[in-house]
Amino acid sequence: MLSMLSERDAPVELSRRESKGDGLDISYRTRLFGMDPQGCIIVERPSQAVQDKTFEQGDDIELLLMHNDERLVGTCTIKQILVREINTDMRVSCYLLSPARRPQRDQRRSFFRAGIAAEDLEPALLSHEDDGNTFEFKAKMVNVSAGGLGVSVRLSRTILNQIKRTRDYRCQANFGQGQTIDLPARVTHVLARGEDGLYLGLEFVASSPAIKSAIEDQLHQLCTEFQRKSLRRKRA
Repeated sequence: MLSMLSERDAPVELSRRESKGDGLDISYRTRLFGMDPQGCIIVERPSQAVQDKTFEQGDDIELLLMHNDERLVGTCTIKQILVREINTDMRVSCYLLSPARRPQRDQRRSFFRAGIAAEDLEPALLSHEDDGNTFEFKAKMVNVSAGGLGVSVRLSRTILNQIKRTRDYRCQANFGQGQTIDLPARVTHVLARGEDGLYLGLEFVASSPAIKSAIEDQLHQLCTEFQRKSLRRKRA
């Protein structure tokens, strides 16, 4: 499968949790280039990962790729950083990854969330207080699921670096027609998008099981409504 996908430079995602178990997921999208005779995997080295100094030779990372309706995930070790010649005019830096260990597969998460990037919605407001100082920014809402919200931001590198270091926020989101949410949220996933962008996966935090259930019911209803709107647009 990897050999087949590498023939069309299939997109893959490289990720790793920072620090110990409760760190953030840091992820980068890149391209699958091929495999060597020993089964090692060659992927393009994301330029953002170079700037962030996130992955180094010898690090263990997660390799994720999509195939049909499945997400395939495996753990790889960065064995080498090398240069691959694409053509006579182009060379790119690459990672040589060990064969994937502990492979897993599951359904794509998109089946359980609704895309809302095309909706005419106000940006979500994320704020964080620390020692009386408030740090806040606006983010475009990209998707919603029963557990949380996906947002994207394009800001200066200084602010993006501060966002990467912050895990807990207050999230105020207006989904229209009187549907609003104002809750604590925890960043569970961070994905770099170019040099000036980030995607954040937010999980809403509830103070009790009853409140959590009510939030999930509200979000599930929103997912259903947005999915129906999307289907109506496609049929039109």
